[in-house]
Amino acid sequence: MSFLSRLLCSLVVAATIAAAHAAQPDADVRAEAERILKQSKDSPAKALDQLEALRQRLGPGGSYEEQQKLLRTEVSLKEDLGRLEDAYALERTSLQLALAHGDAAGAALARLGAVRELLDAHRLEEAQALLDKTVAQAPANVTVLFRVSVERVHGDILNLRARFDEALAAYLRGLRLLQGLPGEGGRRAALYGRIAQVYINTDNPAQALDSADQGLAEKNMPLWPLASLQFTRGRALIKLARDAECLDAYEKALATAMRAGLLQMEASIRGNIADYYLMRHDYVRAEAASRLALVVSEKVNEPNVVMMARANLGFALMGQGKIAEGSPYVDGVIAHMRKGKLMADLEALLDEKGRMLEQAGQYQRALETVREQQSLQQQSARKARDRAIAALQEEFDAKRRSQQIVLLERENKLKDAELSNRRTVQLATTFAAMLTVLAGAVVYVMYRRAARSNAQLTELNVQLEFRSTHDALTGLHNRRSLTSRMTGRAADGKTDRRSHAEGIDCFVLLDIDHFKSINDRWGHGAGDAVLVEVAGRLAAAVRESDMVVRWGGEEFMIHAPGMDPDCVAGMAGRILETVGAQPVDVGGCAIPVTLSAGIVALPPAADAAFDWQCAVRLADWALYQGKTQGRNQARIVTHLHAPAASVMAALESDAARAQALLALDCVHGPRQDQERPAPAAPRDAGGAAGALPAPAPT
Repeated sequence: MSFLSRLLCSLVVAATIAAAHAAQPDADVRAEAERILKQSKDSPAKALDQLEALRQRLGPGGSYEEQQKLLRTEVSLKEDLGRLEDAYALERTSLQLALAHGDAAGAALARLGAVRELLDAHRLEEAQALLDKTVAQAPANVTVLFRVSVERVHGDILNLRARFDEALAAYLRGLRLLQGLPGEGGRRAALYGRIAQVYINTDNPAQALDSADQGLAEKNMPLWPLASLQFTRGRALIKLARDAECLDAYEKALATAMRAGLLQMEASIRGNIADYYLMRHDYVRAEAASRLALVVSEKVNEPNVVMMARANLGFALMGQGKIAEGSPYVDGVIAHMRKGKLMADLEALLDEKGRMLEQAGQYQRALETVREQQSLQQQSARKARDRAIAALQEEFDAKRRSQQIVLLERENKLKDAELSNRRTVQLATTFAAMLTVLAGAVVYVMYRRAARSNAQLTELNVQLEFRSTHDALTGLHNRRSLTSRMTGRAADGKTDRRSHAEGIDCFVLLDIDHFKSINDRWGHGAGDAVLVEVAGRLAAAVRESDMVVRWGGEEFMIHAPGMDPDCVAGMAGRILETVGAQPVDVGGCAIPVTLSAGIVALPPAADAAFDWQCAVRLADWALYQGKTQGRNQARIVTHLHAPAASVMAALESDAARAQALLALDCVHGPRQDQERPAPAAPRDAGGAAGALPAPAPT
């Protein structure tokens, strides 16, 4: 065959191939992408390989519709595999492609990816602003799936803001949009999972379990929502104390996540399994589960998941008595939390570390840990108080500004009326007497209204003063009230000594035993109810002249001036009996409550070396002695065997020497037959950023 003939044949073949490629409709690419997406339900990693092969087969010259379909399919697969950074990068490519081709609907869908990226970074305000802008700019012909995605993202933002009712409403709207749509079982299942999460956040595990079961009833869902629903179902079961079913649900979720190659979810599930064993004090299994979780989490390289695994491993080792081996893991997580200023989680971790050290007999280290935790609690209480006062001040200022505006408007109207009256007087002097009477009436009305406004302002000032000196939850005095009383005591000491010539000042520092366990088992709402009830019982157990103070968290302080020294032990027994004799009834649940107390008497003529602050410090030391010796008791400092300055110096440097310088008496509380509360269920490792699950208290 001649060269010319071979050239003509080559041209014919090339033209035939080009024509065949041009003849392939976009529908073929869409059908192939849909087929790959359906296969991804069993193996998203294999589906991703098939999608890449399809992309290479089509080459770079595909139509806009083909390119967008491949991009949207790849975004779904990357999200199912937990590769969110890759998915967000693809969303940005999809957005640029849509903008270049004038596709407003495609651009709106791609912008939702940017909203989810901001949401994952917990930049909630920016995420909400971009979502509002995206919805406002979206064309009228958006798809149902776009509207569903908007409701889902909006619900996620509300959920992270703890506006759970609004989040639930958004998820339900998305679910209604999907009802009856074929092939959307995966999206419906994902929404059921989010609804279950809301119910768990609102401490309604029964509803959470029902929502998770409804999601699991969907057919042909991808592995990612399946694993998430199984995991959420386990969290609901553990809150319902159905432990065996909970562990089975965790194991099923773990198997699904491993089958799908979802490493981040696998790490979270293994961390919660380790938590499960820690709560049951099965430290050997907890150690094994924690080590597996740590291996997987380090592959994922997600800091929060790694910290969770390290904390669990440290506590599992410390629970076995391996303090030296476990402490570095726990201390590393504590340092990470300090650096990230995650104060709430840091408090919980310090509390558990202190219990572990106390259980191991390392009381000095336990005391140091408890002191740090108490300092954090006090800081949190001060910040909460400052925020409350700032909010009250802002409300007061807003009302004052509103009143000033009203008064200015009235003043302007009055001036206009006066000008009108002058013109009227000039025109008709016969009406002068009538106008004088009218002006007097207006002045009288204005005076009455001004008097009412001043009365309201006085009332607001009284309320503000009360709230600044009283605890918002219990209604008891706060630290500021006690400090004010002590300042007055020091300034007017002679009068105070004349008033209580035969008495002493008594300082009682009290702490609710195992309060964290009450929160963990019955929830923070029940914990607040216990605080309110204990506050009422303390107020009923003391004299009207005594001051009961909420000292911080679960700690209370009682200042009893003019106390007969022989009545101190009787007062201690009365307080312990009043609080601990009957359990606290919270919503049909009887919660046993006991107190530990430290008591110090301060003579009215005490010298400068032993003031009320020293007495409180000594009471705190006595309280700790009661806690380390079994709780449900009061330790009373009855006598100092050395000068006050020597005793206080020994407290700071040598606890054993300090104890030798003191005479202590002990009063035990009522006997408790009920078991202490069980620890709380583990938290979801996929929840708020920086959240680490705290193992059960000992």
